[in-house]
Amino acid sequence: MLCPAPVRPRLRARLLVPGALAAFAGAVVLLAVLHLDRRLAPLDPISTMLSDYALSPGRGLWDGALLLTSTGSALLLVALHRRGLLAGPAVVAAKALWCVSLPAVALFAKDPQGGAVTATGKIHLYASAVTCLSLPIVGWALGRRHRDDPRWRRIATWSRRLALAAIPFYLPFIVPFAVNVILGGHLPTVATGLVERVMMVLEIALLGVLGYWAHRAMPAGVRFRPAAPAT
Repeated sequence: MLCPAPVRPRLRARLLVPGALAAFAGAVVLLAVLHLDRRLAPLDPISTMLSDYALSPGRGLWDGALLLTSTGSALLLVALHRRGLLAGPAVVAAKALWCVSLPAVALFAKDPQGGAVTATGKIHLYASAVTCLSLPIVGWALGRRHRDDPRWRRIATWSRRLALAAIPFYLPFIVPFAVNVILGGHLPTVATGLVERVMMVLEIALLGVLGYWAHRAMPAGVRFRPAAPAT
């Protein structure tokens, strides 16, 4: 008699989601240190931008937080794709852009406020715009794709809600970017540090939801093989 016997995924596959969540947790710790230790970053979190940490003595922690988030996101991308949740070239590309843009933000620091515009600063501006748009697109698309699946309805709802909730907090940065870079205007970027930090919290929450989703999908992705006949 043949009975279905589960085939456990390989160790590397089982470590994708725990590795991603560990990377996100490390990034949160580094960001918390930056906000609490004024010796490393003597910045006002209400008015200064997150990218100003790249111009502070705590730049190493800022770069580390971005690189950890990028690494965790890449692991999560693989896990979501392998478990059949992240499908379609456009959504995969948006998630990949999120993973790539974070190191670019770390590598290319912003231009100091009131200083000359440099190529490095422009690259930072473009990379920051990509980070603003790519992750909410992924969260919204995943939530919409699986919103009618009874297994994922609740998680899909939270994914869409967090993605949509982030939109108002992106507008103070995306609108000046569009006017200045695309339309050739001279609209100043609003230095609303508190708004950007709320946006950061929403992004971290969305990554957590996607990580939980990938973890919950593990049993659904287990393959089955016939058991050996009884003797």
